[in-house]
Amino acid sequence: MPAIAFDADDTLWHNQPIYETAAARLREILAPYHPAGGLDRRLYETELANLPLYGYGIKSFTLSNIETAIRLSNGKITAAGIHAI
Repeated sequence: MPAIAFDADDTLWHNQPIYETAAARLREILAPYHPAGGLDRRLYETELANLPLYGYGIKSFTLSNIETAIRLSNGKITAAGIHAI
């Protein structure tokens, strides 16, 4: 009988709430520039595009957040907004 096994990385389970909190904060920061709808999808698209460049991890996530913020604000996000990210 075939079997399927899943190897769940416990660090991913632990970090998921942190990721969700950061994504919610990004939505707050970008609220003056872009509606929340579609923001998560745009961030995900940026992360996927950056994967070959940066790989996985906090550096990649941070750079993708900044890139998404600049793009969705049409370059109008402030230095304070970038710092908050």
